[in-house]
Amino acid sequence: MLKVREMEREDVERVYEINRESFTTDAWSRFSFEKDFENKFSRRFVLEEDGKVVGYVIFWVVKEEATIMTFAIAPGYRGKGYGEKLLREAISRLGDKVKRVVLDVRKSNLRAINLYKKLGFKVVTERKGYYSDGENALLMELKISRPSEAELSR
Repeated sequence: MLKVREMEREDVERVYEINRESFTTDAWSRFSFEKDFENKFSRRFVLEEDGKVVGYVIFWVVKEEATIMTFAIAPGYRGKGYGEKLLREAISRLGDKVKRVVLDVRKSNLRAINLYKKLGFKVVTERKGYYSDGENALLMELKISRPSEAELSR
């Protein structure tokens, strides 16, 4: 059974392992994941399958904007819709104040780009030489429109 829940400190080792398996360059350090628990702007979620963490996403939320800082599904679990489930549910839990979600993705990461487009993200711009190896990033954005109080009371 799949379940999305908030990340706990006990999840750091498994999340760090997924991160290392997923990113050859620009991966987060174990210390970065631990330190993130002190960040008041951070919202962290994991996806579990039968009690095992198989994916994670970390957002930094400032006012009306959430930035996806890091997101990955463990290699053996990709291509099953798990990333879509995790992102949809996590974004829905960010709260009513969030009007925009942004992220940077490697231009060559077509699998991720296609997932983000499926969720409604649009490419805003290309960032030249963004990654440490010189690869460009695409800045993508999802605008969230929630009904206003007036619309809900009709």
